Amino acid sequence: MSSGAETVTREFTIAIDAAPALVWTALTSPEYTTEWWFANTVESTWEVGAPIGYLDERGLPDVLGEVLVVDPPHRLATTFHPVWSEEVREHEGTRVEWVLEELDGIADAQRTRVTLTHSGVMPGSVLDREIAPGWNYLLESLKKLLES
Repeated sequence: MSSGAETVTREFTIAIDAAPALVWTALTSPEYTTEWWFANTVESTWEVGAPIGYLDERGLPDVLGEVLVVDPPHRLATTFHPVWSEEVREHEGTRVEWVLEELDGIADAQRTRVTLTHSGVMPGSVLDREIAPGWNYLLESLKKLLES
């Protein structure tokens, strides 16, 4: 991403019938991410400054980054450097933040509002065109996994 270029922020929200702690586990546990994140395994120590990687079934990275904020089970932020294709590799410097908020449920059911914010995206770029369908698919996959 070139410096000084104007960027945009994209936000995606979904409600999931699960407690924030379970959603957090699904975001940070490789056993869960393989089930909802394009069969990728997440790897990180989940400490601020630690690397994070989403590795495909062959062990090759699809996304690399650095952990910026860890506040379980409420907030997780990382840098986001996509490497899944040549067209998106140049898009460094974007940021993804997950915010998990407990919603009041009926009859003690636990619900979580998941808000994902992807910032620093070049408008009209390949990454910009791919993140809306990608994040929507991933959020729906996460919801389906945790509600089944």
